[in-house]
Amino acid sequence: MKVLLSVLYATSTMNQANLIKRLIEEKGYEAEYKSTITLYDMKDPEVHGVLWFQLATVPFLSDAVVPYIMGTKPRAIYVTVEGIPTKATVIHSNIPRCSFIANSKFTADCLKRAGLRVLDVVHHAVDPIAVKQAKTIVSNYRKQFDEKYGDRVKFLFVGRNDPRKALNKLSIAVDILNQEGVRDWVLLLHCEESAKSLFNKDNCDFVGHFGTLKYHEILAMMGAADYVIFPSVCEGFGLPVLEANAMGKPVLHCWMPPLSEFSSEDFNFVWEYTDRQFVNQGNAQYWIFHDYPEFIIAEVMKDAIRIYQHSKAEYDEYCQKAEQHAKKWHYKRVYPKLLRYINIM
Repeated sequence: MKVLLSVLYATSTMNQANLIKRLIEEKGYEAEYKSTITLYDMKDPEVHGVLWFQLATVPFLSDAVVPYIMGTKPRAIYVTVEGIPTKATVIHSNIPRCSFIANSKFTADCLKRAGLRVLDVVHHAVDPIAVKQAKTIVSNYRKQFDEKYGDRVKFLFVGRNDPRKALNKLSIAVDILNQEGVRDWVLLLHCEESAKSLFNKDNCDFVGHFGTLKYHEILAMMGAADYVIFPSVCEGFGLPVLEANAMGKPVLHCWMPPLSEFSSEDFNFVWEYTDRQFVNQGNAQYWIFHDYPEFIIAEVMKDAIRIYQHSKAEYDEYCQKAEQHAKKWHYKRVYPKLLRYINIM
């Protein structure tokens, strides 16, 4: 018997879908990716169940509605979203007849505010196999970083150049540090070419183009840095925070939902948001931006630099706590809850 998976094609969702697929196969089922799942698939005697993993907006959910409503196989729609799906487009569809499993409490709240039904919340998970593989090559990246940047404190950003990631705020924070004469640090970016214009300045260097490395190589790069920095103002989950912690690295990030659902102030370096703004994203959803002043990133970076340089024991304790904390999100602890919705125990 097999399980069909229809998954949003994005780096984070595909990485998580591979974990779900692995767990399905560990339970003795075959798992198969399909771009579109139809009623004919629902009638296939070889199909045990169906799982959609999509962005919770009309353009991405439309193909799932008919087979979900009319199908008789065990089925579930697992979703993420960065804001409130536009009610006008939801109301004039059959999407409200579906029920959803959200990847965060934040996502669940956004869906409910759009009038959609939420069955449960299942957070994302950590891949211990990829973490173990990454640890075998961390020293390679660290050697490269040390040879090029010496003993400067190494901050790393990994991600896309998209408005939600707030790279404009990080750029201003860099300017503040440079203007204040703080020099004992470097910001490394594994990002898109379009971000280079924002960081053509002192103490910034690009170490790769986003999407060109394998998953374990990205994790290894995180493990080779001293800190991972995540200036995002809008997330459906915020997986890089959990991934960096799994590699034993503290993260600098805004204390906002959904990051506050799984992160910790005990070992990560966080700051509060000061305002929430609703931003129309292509008439599909209203992004919820958690705004904050740029100088706060610079202040938190200075604090992180101080601790790394002058309180190494405290820094090492943060790293150990981060790694232990992330183990709570082992995929074998997280995703059985999701698979129960397609009758896999």
